[in-house]
Amino acid sequence: MRLTSARDQVVIFNIYRPGSEKPSAQFFDELTAVLETLVINACPVVIGGDFNVRFQLAADADSRRLSDVLSSFDMVQHVSSSTHRCGNTLDLVMTFADCQLDAVTVDPSTPSASSQTTHSSCAA
Repeated sequence: MRLTSARDQVVIFNIYRPGSEKPSAQFFDELTAVLETLVINACPVVIGGDFNVRFQLAADADSRRLSDVLSSFDMVQHVSSSTHRCGNTLDLVMTFADCQLDAVTVDPSTPSASSQTTHSSCAA
């Protein structure tokens, strides 16, 4: 989705990866292909969603692979707190390193929710 105002444009891309299975090689290949397309935009890009990868666990193979993909495109992951009732960081917000975010907040959890909503604003 590309949002345009009188002053700016921003591309917002949402990802949902079901958590019932480990991320496949195809998931990482498709994410890489999407990032190759988004990197050519001349406006800020915000990628967010429920990746269902325990990003806070640096030793986790899927977390490492996701981190490697993001760093290969000079992307920064901005969520630093738990987004799941079990303490995991599954919902992520990412931008290219040259996009400064004003704020990223994780809404408080509700008793029945497994993940939270993440809000961000991007200053070009």
